[in-house]
Amino acid sequence: MTASQLSPRPAFAWPFMFLLAMITALDAMAIDMYLPAFPAVARELGASPGQIQQTLSVFLVGLALGQGLYGPLLDRFGRRWPLLIGLGIFVLGSVLAALAHSVEWLLFARFVQALGAAAGLVAPRAIVSDVCTVPESARVFSVLMQVMMIAPILAPVVGGWLLTHGGWRMVFWTLALVGMLGAAWGLRAIGETLPREKRAPLHARAIVRAYVQQCRSASFMAYTLAGGFILGALFVYISVSPFVLIEHFGMTPQHFSYFFAANALGIVAAGQLSLWWTRRWGEQRVLLAGIAVHALAGLALLLAVQAGVAGLGIYLGLLGLSIWTLGLVFGNLTALTMAQAGEQAGVASALMGLLQYLMGAVVGALVTLAAPGLAPLPATIFVCGVLALLCCWLGARRAPSAATVQAPAPAQ
Repeated sequence: MTASQLSPRPAFAWPFMFLLAMITALDAMAIDMYLPAFPAVARELGASPGQIQQTLSVFLVGLALGQGLYGPLLDRFGRRWPLLIGLGIFVLGSVLAALAHSVEWLLFARFVQALGAAAGLVAPRAIVSDVCTVPESARVFSVLMQVMMIAPILAPVVGGWLLTHGGWRMVFWTLALVGMLGAAWGLRAIGETLPREKRAPLHARAIVRAYVQQCRSASFMAYTLAGGFILGALFVYISVSPFVLIEHFGMTPQHFSYFFAANALGIVAAGQLSLWWTRRWGEQRVLLAGIAVHALAGLALLLAVQAGVAGLGIYLGLLGLSIWTLGLVFGNLTALTMAQAGEQAGVASALMGLLQYLMGAVVGALVTLAAPGLAPLPATIFVCGVLALLCCWLGARRAPSAATVQAPAPAQ
């Protein structure tokens, strides 16, 4: 079943949704499978820990910039071929990384790999927006998020196993294989969803005009900024929680991995609740409720830290609650953001990803300037949650009533 055969309906076929989720999760796999290999890569390439950490930073920069590049291509050439070419670039970057003999080579390879993975972030959002109404896209994005959360659960385990049995290069060979599988499956299963008459010209002035038009949409920018604040809190959780829980509370790395996996499962469970609740209360109410609980859990944890009563159980419970509620947020926020895009779903998806990843990186960098301790993580969750709530409220006030009008049928 191809996307071009799909008409607006409550849900995609499960195999097709799994394919989109796998493609979208390439960036998560490329990050999480690679993390356990940091020390081994540093030893073999004679690099410092800081240089190896730069391979992650370069990857995030490539993801952000790549999304900005794919937007105009998706609106000019359709969704299918830019996505498939991006998957090919991801495979190329993975192979280059597997063959790296210096840290400079690895930095370049990771940047190329990220440019390819960026297509997997932008194109699926545009495809869903092409063929679904807002309520339907909210449900599809929630399901995609549930499937995608398998990646952060399994990727570190798979990466550690590959590192033990095949070395760090095997991690990148495996990523190349996954990219090839996605490209081969996508070549067969993904049809074109953007009619030719709706494609935008690929001229510099037209591209700039398209991006400026999206930036002038108050509702689109409000929802996009909300996503950036949520992503910033998530990045801080990923980067700070290992130091807090392992070094301060004395958790073993294995027990921390269980906690990390439990939070990913919590997001999946909350995503399932979101599927039910949005049918009754709508995307906006479920979104606001999810962000509110996220922020309140961060505030409660911050107050517990300041009062000196934040033991391991309280810290794990409130931190877990703040993360689980993101399952109520991701799908609905993405759907409401893309609903403001009109017929420029490619540019809108690219701009959303570019701004949100850059915001997430900036928030993460700012938190590293704070004094180490238990407070920065819950403080970030609370502040980012409040700002995201404000942005969503503004987005709802500025959103045109036509945002919920059924999307046009895809090209045949």
